[in-house]
Amino acid sequence: MKRTPSFKTLSRSILQMLLLCVALSLAVGEQANAQSLSDMKNIKVDELSDGQIRGYIQQAEARGLTESQLLALAKQQNVPAAEIAKLQRRIAALGSGGNTAKSGAATQQGQADRAVTSVPNEGGKSLSAYEKSIFGYALFQKSEMNFAPNLNVATPEDYQLGPGDELVVDLWGATQQLLRLQVSTEGTVRPENLSPVYVNGLSIAAATTKIIDRLSQINQGLKLKNGEQGKIFYQVSLGNIRTISIDVVGEVNAPARYELPALATVYTALHAAGGPNTEGTFRNIKLVRNNALIRTIDVYDYLTQGMKPNDLRLKQGDVIIVSPFTHRVEVKGEAKREGLFEMKADELFTDLLQYAGGFTSEAYKARVTINRNNATQREIQDLLQADFAAFKLQDGDEVTIGKILNRFDNRVLLEGATLRTGAFQLTPNLSLKSLIEKAGGLRGDAYLQRATIYRTNPDLSQTPIPVDLQALLKNEIDDIPLQREDVVSIPSLYDLEEEYYIEINGEVSAQGVYPYFQNMTVEDLITLAGGLKDAAALTGVEIARRNRGEPTNVAAEIITFAIDEDLQVQGEARDRTLQPFDQVFIRRSPNYQVQAQVSVEGEAVSTGTFAISRKDERISDIIQRAGGLNPYADAAGAFLIRKTEFSQARSPAQISQARLERLKAKILNPADGSLNSEAQARLKERLQALENTLDNNTGDDAQGGQLKKELLEEAAKRDSLLADIEIREEEPVAIDLEEILQAPGSKYDLIVQAGDVISIPGRMQTVRIAGEVSSPLNVRYDKAYGFKQYVQQAGGFRKSSKKVRSYVQYPNGERKGVRHFLFFTRYPRVRPGSTLFVAKKAEKQPMSAAQWLGIASTMATLALTINQLTR
Repeated sequence: MKRTPSFKTLSRSILQMLLLCVALSLAVGEQANAQSLSDMKNIKVDELSDGQIRGYIQQAEARGLTESQLLALAKQQNVPAAEIAKLQRRIAALGSGGNTAKSGAATQQGQADRAVTSVPNEGGKSLSAYEKSIFGYALFQKSEMNFAPNLNVATPEDYQLGPGDELVVDLWGATQQLLRLQVSTEGTVRPENLSPVYVNGLSIAAATTKIIDRLSQINQGLKLKNGEQGKIFYQVSLGNIRTISIDVVGEVNAPARYELPALATVYTALHAAGGPNTEGTFRNIKLVRNNALIRTIDVYDYLTQGMKPNDLRLKQGDVIIVSPFTHRVEVKGEAKREGLFEMKADELFTDLLQYAGGFTSEAYKARVTINRNNATQREIQDLLQADFAAFKLQDGDEVTIGKILNRFDNRVLLEGATLRTGAFQLTPNLSLKSLIEKAGGLRGDAYLQRATIYRTNPDLSQTPIPVDLQALLKNEIDDIPLQREDVVSIPSLYDLEEEYYIEINGEVSAQGVYPYFQNMTVEDLITLAGGLKDAAALTGVEIARRNRGEPTNVAAEIITFAIDEDLQVQGEARDRTLQPFDQVFIRRSPNYQVQAQVSVEGEAVSTGTFAISRKDERISDIIQRAGGLNPYADAAGAFLIRKTEFSQARSPAQISQARLERLKAKILNPADGSLNSEAQARLKERLQALENTLDNNTGDDAQGGQLKKELLEEAAKRDSLLADIEIREEEPVAIDLEEILQAPGSKYDLIVQAGDVISIPGRMQTVRIAGEVSSPLNVRYDKAYGFKQYVQQAGGFRKSSKKVRSYVQYPNGERKGVRHFLFFTRYPRVRPGSTLFVAKKAEKQPMSAAQWLGIASTMATLALTINQLTR
């Protein structure tokens, strides 16, 4: 029964046909877009695709035109020279020269380019590890080394002309002519108006004689009788050279027939074919001409000696045969060039070593291991150095060159408290005492009571030999002869005890840990720490000393004393010296304060920065020092900006350091150039020394403020109600400046703190209405209006407004809300500059069907329960 194709099968077939049609139309369209060679006058090379360029090349090949003839045709059609140059570059970029060469001769350099573009892996292919291991394999894979003939030199004397060559005849003197004569397929050239001249197989010199003889028939000045110099001078040279066809067959990467310049050699052809493949020979490449072997090429001559003795120039019809290799061996280990090497039947191990570059500096040369295949299995042969020159290698041999042992035959080691340490030569009769003398002697910290010689046993274990160095140096005991690989260890006094240090903290320029010195005093340590700071207290200096004995319940011994301005210790502690691990504490003077400032801005008589004179100085005191308020000030709108506990406030030391930095900038870059005295130079040095002494402590409350900040952030993560809290370093504080000025020192009169800013605005004449009103806006302040009248000016309350939650925010930051009690509502007073904010009712969410169903089920359950109870 005949099956009807399904709809899915029909759809797939139709889609395939549509895709095929589209592909064919694109291919035909691209070919059609290339204009005819007879109409190239208006060509715009930059607007042509690569497919259109290929179309021109294919048309030229169909008409038997070479690349140079194609460009000449464009010139005849008056194509601009710039467009011709672009066309030539595009053709070269497409690598089209190798195709057009089949149609005839081309320029000399163009032929060289074609030799390059015929390489199958232009740019060099990525080789496998096995290919890289074959010696010489990469030679023919590099596009940079293509062995193309140099066509920019004089034509070789033995070059024989043939069909396709072009001769250039230049005549000057009594006449000016430039003739380009191409050798025809019959081997002749034909000057205009003259009979043909047969030049096939001739050299340039011989062809020149025949051509000049023929030209002299119409140019009498070329040759005169009796050997006289003619009036017409000439030069004959080779212009375009012909291409030849040669075959490269056998074990090559790309066996084929290649079109190459007539000056190409065997190496040129090998490179064009990609060189021998992994099975091909590099030592026995054959050149066959006219069915006869004429040369055998060994590429190793070039690889090892840079010579190409049999690299003959190729001729039409030559065949290059690359046979499979016959003997290949592998070299591994300590050779300068590891890999696979091809060997001839009569070559020896010394030849292989030459190909491998010789031994490395760490090679073990006395014996080489050969892994060889016999008739049934593999075997190992030891090749001794004496047999290198007579040993013949076989195909498949694996040569392994070992490495010398990583050990020393005559070494002793010295470490520790000597002037020189390290490895020393074990000379005959070398002893411990003579080794120490060889090392320059002992250091001053050498521990003389005991040194140790670690001697290596035959089983490679070590035996320690203790030595009393002091007795040895006094000749009280016999000297000890040393043996190979002995390790002599002379400890330092400091290796046997804990490293001593001492510490100073507090009001010194560079607090920290310092090395301990014998008989060190407090004055020495303070001097080492850069001296006292200005805030240092001269009394209450403490030393905390480790408890090294009784009683056991004492953690540290505390020594308290005073010092004077000359750093001299006062009292009983005058003669005390410091001990290792002591900690010295320099306290801050209790009443020491760095100047702190507050700022006044706005409508005061004198604005700016004011230093705090007392710890209990208040806002009223600062305003009084500022000269009071000017007539335009609005005292009711004044507010205070204060740093919070989260502020990164600078410590007094940091404030002092910042001022020193400003002084340093002024000294190092004086505006008037006058600060150049010796005293100023010393000041610069001192300021440079203070550059890295900045105190990182940001104040007494810094750690507390940081802890509060971390606790608040942690609480915000746990409680979503706190998530929107913003941590600020500065916040406004509402103040009543009118009350402060009327009653200085009252509870309204706050004590100022460092960094405070008292902001006094000018008189304000507007009121802002915002929130749930019909038209939020700013209106003129009117003393007769209240809260509701201002809201009416903004269009009244919206339906969504919630009046009882509304409030007024005054210019000083204070807020007052609407009060509601029973049926009475009291609105706050409105002042100039105030903002009235009308709150919004919370949006009510409609009940979902599930909620109604839950209520209904609850009511039904309740009714059923009541019914049961009433029965």
